[in-house]
Amino acid sequence: MASTSLGTDYILSALVAEGLRHLFLVPGGLVDPFLPALARQGKLEPIVAAHEGGAVYMADGYARASGAFGAALGIGGPGACNMATAVAAAKTDGAPVLVLTGEVPVDMEGRGAFQDASQATLDDTAVMAPLTRLSKTVGDSKNLNHWFRHALTTMWAQPLGPVHLSLMHDALTGEVVADYVPVSGFFAQGQALSTEAAETALDLLATKNAPVRIAILAGAGVEHDAGAARLRGVAERWSIPVATTLRAKGLFPEDHALSLGVFGYAGTRHATNAILGGKLDYLLVLGSGFNERDTMHWTVREKSKAMMIHVNTDMDELTANGDLGHVVPGSTHAFLDFMHVRAAAIAPALEAGQARRREWLEQIKAGPRLYDIENCGSPRVPVHPAAAIAALRKVFPRDGIVLVDSGAHRAFAGHYWSAYAPRTYISATRWVGRSPPPSVCSARGPTGASP
Repeated sequence: MASTSLGTDYILSALVAEGLRHLFLVPGGLVDPFLPALARQGKLEPIVAAHEGGAVYMADGYARASGAFGAALGIGGPGACNMATAVAAAKTDGAPVLVLTGEVPVDMEGRGAFQDASQATLDDTAVMAPLTRLSKTVGDSKNLNHWFRHALTTMWAQPLGPVHLSLMHDALTGEVVADYVPVSGFFAQGQALSTEAAETALDLLATKNAPVRIAILAGAGVEHDAGAARLRGVAERWSIPVATTLRAKGLFPEDHALSLGVFGYAGTRHATNAILGGKLDYLLVLGSGFNERDTMHWTVREKSKAMMIHVNTDMDELTANGDLGHVVPGSTHAFLDFMHVRAAAIAPALEAGQARRREWLEQIKAGPRLYDIENCGSPRVPVHPAAAIAALRKVFPRDGIVLVDSGAHRAFAGHYWSAYAPRTYISATRWVGRSPPPSVCSARGPTGASP
């Protein structure tokens, strides 16, 4: 027989069952029923923020650093509106975040109750709808189990992103008769891949005219798929250099001999020269979108002469950007596994060009990696951003996690900071914010120097 619990206890127990140990929140009257429930729970530590937006940013950072998801709680109405910018940032970067807001009782909807933002008035769900993958009102505890599981399912489905539930008082204080079954495990059981398209991709790599100059552009999709280790193994096996987008910085160790660094916004000379130098034969784009900054003003398509193999689970990325070369719908991790399993099919061609590929990479890396490197050791006052970043990097733990805000400092950090492991460089990279002009740190260096 299914167990019975209050709505608040059900939600907190479900979060614990999904592996969470922290809940970020701002208390308020509309979510007061959670406070005694938190005291009863014991396994979920509440982290109180000063502002609802801060709670969502914390949950977002928690998700990015842990590889799990984050959860944020606050009141509806003004609390939900305070969350809006942070929720939008999570959506643009594909961060899995569960946003929960409290609401008045059903029988008080539209009757002038304090902070009523139900569907009869401001309608929190309508406010959040364009900022999330899903935004729904739960009016009764009887359907809380359904909507909670549906929200987490939508959050984990590709493309990843935040979801929102507006919880009426009745849903929080009423009884839920259900045994919660975790959702996240279903998404860990298998990673979809179009094997026919993957086979064609390997056929392209196994051509008789052995491809020499091959590079990988790895995006956040590889991180989402936990594919960093497999990426490194494939790259090392055939000496394939790897560049990442800024969002995926650290996915591939930036002091590795095969690392090209970041391509696009705040990118390195090495990545730019390898991908846009005109000599590239094949470019494997793994889990990366084709937005302006990740592609250096879309020049990957316009200027690169390479044959592209584009792997992504986000079908909109695959279909909305014109001809991307050969498209492989599916998980980047699954594709890299496919390359590993089918190594015998592609080994002759890749090994035949391996020595010349190393020579090509040596030519690229013979030049400077960064722009205006002299600024990293500049003693001048006021301190140059590059010098501050270089000094911090020297004393910072190799596996330490750095959080970088938006603005000009994001450009300097993206360029001069070295990241060595996945989920150690965290920044809202696709949200517009107040950033330097697009020309800065794209085809030009962080201080405007030409390549």
